[in-house]
Amino acid sequence: MLSALKKLFSGGPAATPPSLFERIGGEAAVNAAVDVFYRKVLADERINKFFENVDMDKQAAKQKAFLTMAFGGPNNYSGEDMRKGHAHLVANGLNGSHFDAVMDNLGATLKELGVPDDLIGEAAAIAESTRSDVLAGFTDEEKAAMSEKSLFERIGGEGAVNAAVDVFYRKVLADERINKFFEGVDMDKQAAKQKAFLTMAFGGPHNYSGEDMRKGHAHLVKRGLNDSHFDAVMDNLGATLKELGVPDDLIGEAAAIAESTRNDVLGK
Repeated sequence: MLSALKKLFSGGPAATPPSLFERIGGEAAVNAAVDVFYRKVLADERINKFFENVDMDKQAAKQKAFLTMAFGGPNNYSGEDMRKGHAHLVANGLNGSHFDAVMDNLGATLKELGVPDDLIGEAAAIAESTRSDVLAGFTDEEKAAMSEKSLFERIGGEGAVNAAVDVFYRKVLADERINKFFEGVDMDKQAAKQKAFLTMAFGGPHNYSGEDMRKGHAHLVKRGLNDSHFDAVMDNLGATLKELGVPDDLIGEAAAIAESTRNDVLGK
């Protein structure tokens, strides 16, 4: 009876306190924060390498949905959990110092947008709570499963090989050390042949029907192709895979496979 009287005279049950999402300004505020945040991140040399070749429109949309959920708003987030979503970046060197840089940019973003310090503190605490998951990387079971897959599968399959070849030839054709060897070459056919070769060399489906390395490059050796040119090709391959965000260990595997063709390519 006493509790009922208290409710009657106090105007009923206490209202649920507004979420951080509501107090920070709702959807418009989160959207603005994400846009400013990624502008800062892409200008930050400590971490912008992790966003090379990322579709930033999709990335921003995903981040807006995640922060809306994390700050207590509507849950429309359908992405991977923090560990799985960042494991490939951890494999490529993401560590605590990079997470600190992200936190710096988040704080600076909210400060720039005039968010009160107490709300910045709440938002920072929520972001900080994801640190261990973001930096956890692949589990031992996932690593074991990946080690059983071919390099073709681990590197991203057909789409990744196709993208790598396209970027690679863009670099090669701009490289004055070696672009003379491609004068008059049908680059569409060359790219298609290279995609089929790399797919096979990386352990994917074998659809390569070109000449072997020695025969295919003999005419170039006669024109002066040598180790310095092969080194330039290796430079461009490494830079291509780096640009596409391939983890360092997989770049090493790909480079080793490419290097194994040196003697045949150069007719040694």
